[in-house]
Amino acid sequence: MLCQIADITNGVISLFASGRLSTQDYCNKIVPIIEEYQQASGKVCLYIEADVLLEGWESQSLSGVGELQLPRFDALVLVGGPDWFGNAVRLMGPFMQGEVAWYALEDKPQAIEWITAKLSCPLVRES
Repeated sequence: MLCQIADITNGVISLFASGRLSTQDYCNKIVPIIEEYQQASGKVCLYIEADVLLEGWESQSLSGVGELQLPRFDALVLVGGPDWFGNAVRLMGPFMQGEVAWYALEDKPQAIEWITAKLSCPLVRES
């Protein structure tokens, strides 16, 4: 399950993840929100909090059938999740198009501070 939650701060798309994430939830719920923020402000900052029940994506999303591609974003912070989640973020972060960070749930205030600071940074666009 992937759903929108109350924004942690104005201008940051705030989401909650638990269980097995589906391609349909992503495409029908999350992509439109990201595209709306992109059109409205030109900047997309994401906050995703996960609980320990997060299992990952449906296998079809990873097998080439209905593959997922995250729309362009400026900053993404992931908070909490099971033990493997932080390691996965650290591994994949350098391959993402925007800045990515992970914080343990007990460090949620620092995660909010990190993503909030990204809102005030000037946009960096490739020429």
